[in-house]
Amino acid sequence: MKIRIFFAGLFLTVLDAAEPPGTLRAGAAHADITPDPAVLNWVTGKPYGSVHDPLSVHALVLDDGATKGVLIRWDLVDVSESARDEVRRAVGAALAIPPENILVHASHNHSAPWSPVWRAGFRGQERDTWWAVRYMPAQNDFPPFAAWMSRLLAASVEAARDAAASARPATLAVGRIALGEYLHNRRPRAPAWGVVVAKGGAAPPPSSPDWNPELLSLGASFGPLDRTFSLVSFRAADGRPVASLFHVACHAVSIYPSNPALSADWPGPTAQKISAALGGEALFLQGCAGDINPWRRGTAAVAEMSDGIAKKTELVARFSTQLAVGPLHIARAAIALPLTPAGKQRLGAESVDAEIQIIVCGPLALVALPGEPMTELGTTIRAASPFPQTIVLGYSNGNGVHYVGLPGEKARGGYEAGVAGAGTDACAQLMIDTAVRLLREAAALPGMVPVRFQP
Repeated sequence: MKIRIFFAGLFLTVLDAAEPPGTLRAGAAHADITPDPAVLNWVTGKPYGSVHDPLSVHALVLDDGATKGVLIRWDLVDVSESARDEVRRAVGAALAIPPENILVHASHNHSAPWSPVWRAGFRGQERDTWWAVRYMPAQNDFPPFAAWMSRLLAASVEAARDAAASARPATLAVGRIALGEYLHNRRPRAPAWGVVVAKGGAAPPPSSPDWNPELLSLGASFGPLDRTFSLVSFRAADGRPVASLFHVACHAVSIYPSNPALSADWPGPTAQKISAALGGEALFLQGCAGDINPWRRGTAAVAEMSDGIAKKTELVARFSTQLAVGPLHIARAAIALPLTPAGKQRLGAESVDAEIQIIVCGPLALVALPGEPMTELGTTIRAASPFPQTIVLGYSNGNGVHYVGLPGEKARGGYEAGVAGAGTDACAQLMIDTAVRLLREAAALPGMVPVRFQP
């Protein structure tokens, strides 16, 4: 901030004048994290071979004068527990920010590597997740991958530093629009009884060119779907966006698996188009997408989806509502997620330690869940939150037990409920209860929530 003062015909400029107490400052930046295409593709065990489009790390820095926090997001499949700690150490030291005030999030992009693992000991005897090493050994000693590990940390610090350097006083706004036309729940509900299956009565599967995500057969009903697209805008004094956070729950699997090249999938070009349309940095935040896929796949589908979302974002931005800015509050809690018998055997442990984290500012609350939560975890937490603008993220701060659905989801069977989900039915309720507890504890702090809520 600059203030000009007139004394006897002279103008003096005072730099960095004190801002009003409670002023929120926000800054955002990005850096490239595309690995050498010689790095091995975890889907095939062979080199990626080429770059379809680049991968990025985005950083958002928030500071209210008393508390400072950082959100780091990657165009990667996941955030390993050890990667979370390495990023917190490096970014925390570079910006003099407490490590616990740093949230590390992934877009769950399947056309990129899994995040590196620097240290064992987080997941029992499982060092690298079993998905990452199904078709190849761990790559830490492979020179292209080792170089990328270093680049990933350096780029995360670079983006965080640039974001902090660009931070300026900002207002906060939110807007929403429906996005159901691009989403579908890949876990339809089969009927309990009463169906006589006739030959040829099943609809074409997703692998068929005749597949239609709007069509169900065999008496099934649709699984739950949260069609909400949320836009959170941090705007400078002149109204221009500093950062636009766009949030939706949908797997980033449009390029994978038919195209082996490196890609940021649909969130990458969508972020670029939103940034070009609105200005500032656009950061994609992945929701609870464990059971939600894009409606179609392939490069044409990515182009159509990214164009459509960018146009909707321009409309949302026009009708977004400014929010009150309150104290910035960041908290986290550790929980032990119990494992299934198969999970215990694979990890050699009874449970996995996981982390739930929240970032709160005024009526806005970001909730970060580990692993791969299904969509109902997000809607359940949102419904119970005392903060009216609650946005729930998956794929944050660790892998937890991977897929997690509400109690009863495992009984429905399927890939997500089997080998892909190492936790018991109790995991979802533990995660929900912990998130809601953190939110209610935050709401009870002085000056946080101006209206009463039911605990």
